Amino acid sequence: MNMIIAEAAVRLLKFRAYSQYELKQKLLKQNYDELAVNQAIEYVTERGYLNDAALCNMLLAKYAEINKYSSKESFIRLRRRGLPAALIKAKLADWDEEFEYHAALKLALKHFSGDESQDMGKVVRRLYAKGFRSATVSKVLERLRDMAP
Repeated sequence: MNMIIAEAAVRLLKFRAYSQYELKQKLLKQNYDELAVNQAIEYVTERGYLNDAALCNMLLAKYAEINKYSSKESFIRLRRRGLPAALIKAKLADWDEEFEYHAALKLALKHFSGDESQDMGKVVRRLYAKGFRSATVSKVLERLRDMAP
């Protein structure tokens, strides 16, 4: 195995967490041989520097903290980072529905001024466009109606 490529991988991982896919693409752009890149990725993975499951958990925790994305939007964002769909689905299955509800409510409150007749349609369209589930949207609408004067 070429230690120069492995060192380049470690150097990249010092500054940012990458998925295996992202790191591979980054190293291939530097004109390294694909076989050597795969060996370097295996090397850093074995040593615990590269872990897709940990990255997925970290990003989901971040998304839950900023309370902005639906499960569907989170899935899309994680896929863009090159994480495997099966891994993301497994992690999202553990994701509590309350996280999605709070994210939807936060977004709805941003677009809700209190005038129920005008705002409800706008809120519903916005939540569906962001990928929130019907059950979550219904729950948020009930809460908004309870809050309306």
